[in-house]
Amino acid sequence: MSLPMDSSIAAGPVSTGRLDRLLAIAGRYAVSASGPVATSGAHFLISLVFVREMVAAQFGLFSFVMVIVPFCMSMIAAGLSLPITRSLNSEGVPDARIVATSLKMNLLVSGLAALAVFTALMVLEAPARAAIMLGLYGGVMSCRWLLRCFANARGKVKQAVASDLVYAAGLLATLAAMLLTNHVSLTAGGTLMLLSAIAGLAPFGFQTVRDHVHALRVGRLGDYGPIFRDLTRWSLLGVLLTEVTVNAHAYLVTFLAGPGPFALLALGQLLMRPISLVQGTLPDIERPVMTRHLKANAPDRATRVVTEFRAALMTVWLGTILLAAGLLLWAPDMLLRGHYVANDVILVAAITAAIALVRNFRAPLATFLQAAGEFKALAQISTSTSIISILGTLVLLVTLGPIASLGGIMAGELVTLYRCHRIAADWKRAHA
Repeated sequence: MSLPMDSSIAAGPVSTGRLDRLLAIAGRYAVSASGPVATSGAHFLISLVFVREMVAAQFGLFSFVMVIVPFCMSMIAAGLSLPITRSLNSEGVPDARIVATSLKMNLLVSGLAALAVFTALMVLEAPARAAIMLGLYGGVMSCRWLLRCFANARGKVKQAVASDLVYAAGLLATLAAMLLTNHVSLTAGGTLMLLSAIAGLAPFGFQTVRDHVHALRVGRLGDYGPIFRDLTRWSLLGVLLTEVTVNAHAYLVTFLAGPGPFALLALGQLLMRPISLVQGTLPDIERPVMTRHLKANAPDRATRVVTEFRAALMTVWLGTILLAAGLLLWAPDMLLRGHYVANDVILVAAITAAIALVRNFRAPLATFLQAAGEFKALAQISTSTSIISILGTLVLLVTLGPIASLGGIMAGELVTLYRCHRIAADWKRAHA
């Protein structure tokens, strides 16, 4: 008769293995998220100063810039970074011709991003110099984002994180300079933010300059046509429609009601800034990881990354909720300074937190579907949900006001989550 196995001995290696894996996951996210968290913290602090020191209209303009610039960055990632990621071979090396074309396009698209931000601000009657500085800021940030995505695609995560840290340090220096000189304004803030974004290019080194010079000589804009037709038209459409789904209220409220009313909604977004930035950044880190697993015919590993991704988002979300609650309960004057009604701010923050919670479940699934090449399906999802968001936001804005308009965004997010879950489940069954 065999002796019973000692359960503590049997469980030891398993427990140790699980602990090692947990520590490895935590380490990966600690490195990957350190840059976004630092950037988020810097954005939060500078926004905190701006909401106190600026009138609502100026803070609304600044907040609108913080909506439209990330949109430009997402378009860069979908249109130029994604082809590089999809061209990775089994050793993680991208196709040189696609890299050259993407880098050449980067200069063109970044210039267009700068022009778009400048034009939007001028339409909203921002000061001309502020519009110029913030427009250039949008262009430089878009260029930096592609370089950051390129570094992640090549496995140079520390280089990407270093860029984030330098940019965040520049923003903190900007904040200190404005406070020491007692000169907080939209123009001064835009100028110093532009300098911080330029400094964030430094960690990519002179090799980046040489890569762009090489791309200007050998890259062909005409080569982007097949890339657009076969791949990025769907991803770009998906980003465009997702932006409508996510930020319809920002555009509608700002252009229909003005930057002043949008400032209240922006205050709620400010309180949720840490989680929103991580939600926007981690997909660019995790997408290449999922892509490599799927190309290696290991869908279970890609699915495991989805679970880890979601857990990381929930951790940051909980921390963000605690931070926001602490500010509103124990230091409301530090944030509001009499410019806003406290109950309105709490209501906006609660709705924004609920929307962010839904996105914690939607973002990992959407990233998985991107890694699986389901761009057309994602674009089709975004087409229908963007209509829901626009109509819902517009109706609620006109009938009940700016705060209620957030309900249109929530409706679009819930429909998107449901449809992403269905498509991901169908994909997994088909590839089981």
